[in-house]
Amino acid sequence: MTYNDLAAVSIRYIVRGLAFVLTAGLLSNCSNDSSDPPKRIPINTATGWSDSPHISRDGKRLYFMYSRYDFGPWIISGGTTPPAPAGPDRPGLHHSANPFDESDVYLATRNPDGTWSEAVNLGLNGAYGDSSGMEINDGSTFIWLQGNGSTNNIVVADKNTDGTWSSPVDLGPGINDHTPGVFQDNPHLSPDGHGLWFTSNDRSGGAGARDIWFSLYSNGSWSTPVNMGSPFNTPGEEDQIGISPVGADPEIYWNASDGLKRCTWTASACSAAVSVAIPGCDYAAEVSMTDDGQYLYFGCGDLTTGRVRIMYSVKQQNGSWGQATPVD
Repeated sequence: MTYNDLAAVSIRYIVRGLAFVLTAGLLSNCSNDSSDPPKRIPINTATGWSDSPHISRDGKRLYFMYSRYDFGPWIISGGTTPPAPAGPDRPGLHHSANPFDESDVYLATRNPDGTWSEAVNLGLNGAYGDSSGMEINDGSTFIWLQGNGSTNNIVVADKNTDGTWSSPVDLGPGINDHTPGVFQDNPHLSPDGHGLWFTSNDRSGGAGARDIWFSLYSNGSWSTPVNMGSPFNTPGEEDQIGISPVGADPEIYWNASDGLKRCTWTASACSAAVSVAIPGCDYAAEVSMTDDGQYLYFGCGDLTTGRVRIMYSVKQQNGSWGQATPVD
């Protein structure tokens, strides 16, 4: 199995409810001395699974999904080695004996010294898998992928005045198509909340097995999704779109069968797709960018272990991206 095949079965399948159940004990990383203060759990843990990062436009909030289960061996083995719950138990994490139903969205905030706070559960997670989320409106609106035990839906919620979240709203059957074999994943919402890009497969008008689609919100409903076409979609696999939120000519990033791609949107069309290399990262996916266009955040897949670390890169003077650096 090639790494592109392995990357295609990354965390997006966790919320897809694959028929695969483990019963396992919870491993603890707590000190034996109960008087010791609890240790901070970093964003990138040595075991467990942190993935699906999204950086806020101002660079102050970092969202990601987390599970105790280590999916690296499962990915490397092509799905034959079951994921095991080896990671630390973050506060608020819901537990499941099914590894594909245990993932919650967490939020870390940037400290004054530039480091990240310990991540907290976002408080809108369901009883199954939650991942692939992003904010708009300075964090008062959140869109993400939520599992229900048998399938998944793209949903959105708004923050209440008391800081809690409203109940998730399903975007409807036009977006969440549950025709057998069809799935949807990795939503990206425009800053005004009216444009939605997402990944899906096997829809009429598709170019390949997995394509990027677009829908427009108008008069209280979402339009019928349209295929984004060239240069985004090909007969291969396209996924995980990320768009710089500001600028007259925004950069658009997405993942293709042969790696990370980029084009520049000018007027009503995108330039030819170019491959993007980030030194120090074998396979970068699920990118997001700060408003100044200088910082790119992404999940970095390791070719050898199958594991993912959340990293960032700084844009260089020549327009390329610098060395991939773990967020912690």
